[in-house]
This record gives sequence, C-alpha cells and structure tokens, in this order.
Amino acid sequence: MLACGEKVAYGYRRITWWLRRKEGLSVNRKRVLRVMRERGLLVRSRRLRARRRKEWGRVEASRPNEIWQADMTKVWAGPSLGWAYLVSVIDCCTREIVGWHLSQRCRTEDALVALEQAVLQRLPQGSREAHLTLTTDNGTQFTSSRFLETLARLGVTHRRTAYHHPEGNSYIERFHRSLKEEEVWAAEYRSLEEGRDSIVRWITEYNHDRPHGGVENPTPHEAFLAFAVDLKSEALNV
Repeated sequence: MLACGEKVAYGYRRITWWLRRKEGLSVNRKRVLRVMRERGLLVRSRRLRARRRKEWGRVEASRPNEIWQADMTKVWAGPSLGWAYLVSVIDCCTREIVGWHLSQRCRTEDALVALEQAVLQRLPQGSREAHLTLTTDNGTQFTSSRFLETLARLGVTHRRTAYHHPEGNSYIERFHRSLKEEEVWAAEYRSLEEGRDSIVRWITEYNHDRPHGGVENPTPHEAFLAFAVDLKSEALNV
C-alpha cells in the first residue's frame, strides 16, 4: 500500500482515514487492517515497563486558549552543527501547535519566541482577558526571571509540573514523540535551515491534515474551527 510507504508511523485506523480523505476511497477499516496484517505493514505498539496513574496526565481544557503546554526537545541538525533545540506550544483543548521555534541554543529568549508566536497567532486582541494557563516543566528556560516576567506582562498564569513526572505535560510530550517518530528520525537534516523547513512542513500537516484521536479524529485546526463556530452561534443566540 502506497499510503503505508508514505506514512510509515500510521496505524491501520489512520491509514483508513488517509485513504478516505486524501484518496477519496471508500474503504472499510477491517479490510485495511487485514491487508496491512497480510503484508506485514502493521505498526507495533510500544510496551511500557511501568504504568503511571492516568490522572497525572489528565488535563481538563473546556475551550481553546484556556490551557497550553510548552516543552523543549533536542533535534539532530547535522554533523556541522550537532544538536538543535525545538520549543513547541500546544493548545490542550484542540491539540493544535500554536507556536514553535528551532534554534541552535536552548536559551530563555528561544522559549519566548515560541510563546510570543503563539500569543500573536491565537490572541491577537490581547492575552490578559483570555485567562490562559501555560504549563511547563522546571527547565531553566521556563523558570528564568525573564520568562516569568513576560508571562506576568501578558497576564498568563504559569503552572509547573511536578519533578520527575512528565505526565503533567503529557500533550506536548506526546506531540514531540510523534514528531520524532514520523519526521525527525526518518530524516537526516544537514543544517538548521533544512530542519526548520522540514519541521514546519510536518507541523502544518499535523495541524491541518492529520486526524487526532484526542479530539475524536478531526484535525487539530478543524477542532479549533468547530469551537469558533459554536462560540459564534452562542453569541448570536444571546
């Protein structure tokens, strides 16, 4: 199946969705499962050695721009540069990536670039009235005085995860895992610019063309648009 060769990290449910949406094929999910099993194309699920309490990773976001999560991860950018550092910001309600920045260093200003990009994209009218909470780990970029002062100026509440419990930042951690499995580990970037170009292309697909089980299978951006339509309808009915 060509779709499996193009989307090597997709399971049979996402392959079915892809064939229906992108190829216009009316296919049954059970048939896709059978064909992928026969051809050895099924993706093996990871088995974790220990189970964490599910409530640690549970986030109750009832609307967009209520709770965001931010985190940093390393990306190999070729032998001439070595490691680069990606900071991403996700909306916990829609699972949409609202800001990101890939840089050569992991400084406070790099984290602020991703945050300010998210605020400008999602809250162009101002962030103080949004009652937004940003969850991060306890990395120095997110606990520096400059970062905290910026959050205070924007009117954003800062919440930190407990030490040694990444489940508190589960949505952005899961996004980074998907990014690495489906894009970064399958590519061999030769420069920071090449990494940026490839990652922005993948994030655009993630937001606009990739079904997300966490929002019942529309894309993250479609989930955001659905909330916007609902809010507009509520305003007209008031």
